Amino acid sequence: MLQSTRTGAAELLDVVSLVTQAVWTDLRRSGAAIEATQWTTLRLLAPAPCTMSELARHKAVSLPTVSRSVDMLVRRGWVERCVDDSDRRQTLVRLTVDGRRILAECRRRFEDLLAEKLDALSDRQRADLTTSLLAVRDALRAAT
Repeated sequence: MLQSTRTGAAELLDVVSLVTQAVWTDLRRSGAAIEATQWTTLRLLAPAPCTMSELARHKAVSLPTVSRSVDMLVRRGWVERCVDDSDRRQTLVRLTVDGRRILAECRRRFEDLLAEKLDALSDRQRADLTTSLLAVRDALRAAT
């Protein structure tokens, strides 16, 4: 591995940590009714419903832990459990309309927060950043 690649990876980890800290700090200060772990679960469910086992695997937690988390999201009306049509023994978890709404609201809030912070960059720096982030995203997706 080239030293420049390792340095880039280290910088990326630092940036991801700073972004995460800024987003979750803003979320706590806002008094929003959603917690970071709940938002993460909603984000995982956005593309398609998941089984409880898939959710537990994605979040790297035990099945009982994810079950308690889903119970809370069901009570809030953000997700619902349903039977998998292709395997009636499986229970899927999917977003509700309210879950999609809260996810979209949080995402807009986070994007606004980060856009405000990125305003300090020049137009060229923002364009370069976007190009680089798209390349990083594609590389990470290809690796999974």
